[in-house]
Amino acid sequence: MDTQKAAATTADAGLIGLLGFVIATLTAQLAHLGLQNESPVFWVGAIFGGVVQVTAGMLSYFIGDDFHFLVYNAFGWYWITMPAFLLGGELGFFEVSGPAKPLFMLIFAILAFGFMFAGATHNSALPLTLLFVAVGLGLESAGAFAGVDALGVVGAWFLIGASALATYMLIEKFYWRTMGRRVVPLGRPWIAGSSDPES
Repeated sequence: MDTQKAAATTADAGLIGLLGFVIATLTAQLAHLGLQNESPVFWVGAIFGGVVQVTAGMLSYFIGDDFHFLVYNAFGWYWITMPAFLLGGELGFFEVSGPAKPLFMLIFAILAFGFMFAGATHNSALPLTLLFVAVGLGLESAGAFAGVDALGVVGAWFLIGASALATYMLIEKFYWRTMGRRVVPLGRPWIAGSSDPES
């Protein structure tokens, strides 16, 4: 099946993927900054971050979109695992302690950094978003390892920045797909290679 032809005749899974990312990431960082407790993180993270992003990833599979298939699935399952860590801590069932959680975050910081290069073939906003995710998760992981809360706070602000950038891409994608209008610029690709300018 021709990928561009399939994409033209189906809804863009990235719409719900970006929406899930924005809502889950922002909710988690508000808790990280102490502006709310972790209860919303469990529910919002599992549903919007997890179920919604995995759904977007699997829908991307059916149009042959390898990039979004992997990225949305990776972070979707991340958002299913993180609430499971919280639930385990509350129930005392397979409780995760020690360096396991920050190590898990560090792995995804490295993944986001790796995804950034493929994202850089699409536009400027996408790799910048992934870079913010990589830096944010990396700083939160480093803060947890070192016991330095300030690193986690800075990391949280980077992740809020990533949410803002993802919202920006969502606005562009939504209006382009529904009205055929380019309302905000996504910027030129940093690396040549993709014929798809969308995020």
